[in-house]
Amino acid sequence: MRKYISILFLTASMAFANLSAQEAEMGVFNHLAAGVSVGTTGFSFNVATPVTDYVALTASIDLLPDFRRTDNIQYYLYQNLRQYGLGEWESGTHHLTMKGGFGRVQGSVVLNVYPVHSSSFYIAAGAYFGGNRILDMNGYSGDILKDINSIQNLYDKAAAYCQATGKEMPPIPEEYQQMMTSDGHVNAYIETNAFRPYLGFGYGRVVPREHRLAFNCEFGVQFSGKYKISSDNTSDAVLDVLGVKDKYAKITDNLNNFKVYPVLKFRLTGRIF
Repeated sequence: MRKYISILFLTASMAFANLSAQEAEMGVFNHLAAGVSVGTTGFSFNVATPVTDYVALTASIDLLPDFRRTDNIQYYLYQNLRQYGLGEWESGTHHLTMKGGFGRVQGSVVLNVYPVHSSSFYIAAGAYFGGNRILDMNGYSGDILKDINSIQNLYDKAAAYCQATGKEMPPIPEEYQQMMTSDGHVNAYIETNAFRPYLGFGYGRVVPREHRLAFNCEFGVQFSGKYKISSDNTSDAVLDVLGVKDKYAKITDNLNNFKVYPVLKFRLTGRIF
């Protein structure tokens, strides 16, 4: 009896080894692979499945760590109201500290096309979505609140002078008027399109065929579109007068010279079934 069991175990082991060595047949969604990667989009987690023997579909979540930075911005406000019975008002040089980082979360859906059945070279085409904020910064300055009070007092005096002399009240500049609603907090971020087409190429199987594990590398570009400075709680005019736009103008200008984001990934993937 023991002899038959041994023969049966040996036969099963040989059959399993032969099955593992065979190349997996790639049909429509008949396999599933999962993998991890690292690259210019951060750390990625992906799943992949074949569509045909020449095409595979990959979906990924990419997490870029929040690399922190601190920027000290100097701003200076000035207003001349001599013709309204007042002199020149200057805020002096004030400081605004902005803190934030480059962290972002993106998703992607990509088709991997293998032009030659026997080759592991592939062309990747798809799109990335989400993660449209490239740099997100927040800051606070008590000097802004002091300046708001100074500006308000200045124009209250101008209004009293105009009422006494019959002169027309001078308009408050747009940037100063919009500062009146500020609580001293400033937000700014560099953003691009939330939906970004992607094109690239790579080498290696995203769904392993001959083995359970496979390694592949991929290079491509996201077509990001125009980069611009925006804010959740601060108007463009206030960002301008506080010097925030000038501070980050060089970054946006450099990004807009290309309007693409390079993607380089090194991926380890395993076939689940």
